[in-house]
Amino acid sequence: MISFLIKYKKIILIITLTFFLGSLVYIGADAYRRGAMNSAAAKVGSHTISYRQLSRLSENRARVLRDQGVDVNEDVLAFLNQQLLAGLISEEILVQSAKEAGLAVSDYEVAYDISHSPLLSQGGQFNKQQYQAIIRQATGMKPVEFEEQLRRGKLADRFRTVLYANYKLTPAEIKHAYKTQHGNLREFEQNKKDFATQLLDTKMETAQHAFFDDFNARVEVKTFLKD
Repeated sequence: MISFLIKYKKIILIITLTFFLGSLVYIGADAYRRGAMNSAAAKVGSHTISYRQLSRLSENRARVLRDQGVDVNEDVLAFLNQQLLAGLISEEILVQSAKEAGLAVSDYEVAYDISHSPLLSQGGQFNKQQYQAIIRQATGMKPVEFEEQLRRGKLADRFRTVLYANYKLTPAEIKHAYKTQHGNLREFEQNKKDFATQLLDTKMETAQHAFFDDFNARVEVKTFLKD
């Protein structure tokens, strides 16, 4: 099983909101060759991630890359297909887990993030028409669809925070790990900060793998995207 907890940049440069999984693969005509756009690219339990989901924002990502001078050829697209579909699966796993844990994101939270975006206001006032136009132009979504995606992203982020809340490092643990890795503590004080950051990242990665292994033992995850 591929490692799902991949962090992507928000395509939401559009409206500086919190987490939004907008970096999707460009599948275009390839998706049509493989079947209807509503067919499944992946399934997480009973939830289907369709080719249409992937395709809807993929052209935005391809355009951004090309604007940055990247040659988005078939090899690049194939790589993005696999890596970014994993991101969608990751989000769905986190969303399902958040709901199981009783977590939720209120309508107020979603509305607050949107209404307080500086790109969606004029003279300090939220502009609904400007918001609707930007969302349609930048994402190809209806506002209600975008708001649901935003809610899912925030919910996934919320569960991730809860998941890692208990994973902390004690001073003794940092010192012991440093001595084990380096054989001595001669430069420990100078390197402690950077080493602790790396050690915590490793600990979190281990926790991520353990979490997904546990989830996959309970819920079937299938991918249908061909290499």
